[in-house]
Amino acid sequence: MDITPEPGTGVTIGGMRVRYLARSDSTGDAIGIYAVTLAARSPGAGLHRHARLTEAFEVHDGALTLRLGERDVTAGPGDFVLVRPGEPHAFANRGDTPVRFTLTFTPALHREGFFEGLAALAAEDRLRDEGAMRALMAAYDQEPLAGFAGWSEVG
Repeated sequence: MDITPEPGTGVTIGGMRVRYLARSDSTGDAIGIYAVTLAARSPGAGLHRHARLTEAFEVHDGALTLRLGERDVTAGPGDFVLVRPGEPHAFANRGDTPVRFTLTFTPALHREGFFEGLAALAAEDRLRDEGAMRALMAAYDQEPLAGFAGWSEVG
């Protein structure tokens, strides 16, 4: 089975570029793998949790700040962070240089749809639109835990 993505596939959500490496439709929805570049001083995701998804971050360049439950963690090149289902988490780039990391979701649960929905809301400057954000998150196993400011500003 060839799971090579088409060149250029992915989305931009504000300062975050997501490139699809292994799409959910190519893996039978078992796993989704994404190359992420997060610009300097950019939000990534506000505090949330997933009921079913396991999420993993492998940092390649820069320093990614993550909120895991009640603690903040800074992950640098070579670091790996696993987020289990139900664990509250958020992430952002608080530094002055871009962060590059691989983001993995298991199962994928058609995660590309979530990224594409976020990109559409960002393009319309609606990442703080509570109704739109709640609807998008509900469709993709995501529960917001602290409002929506963390999706459009670095906390």
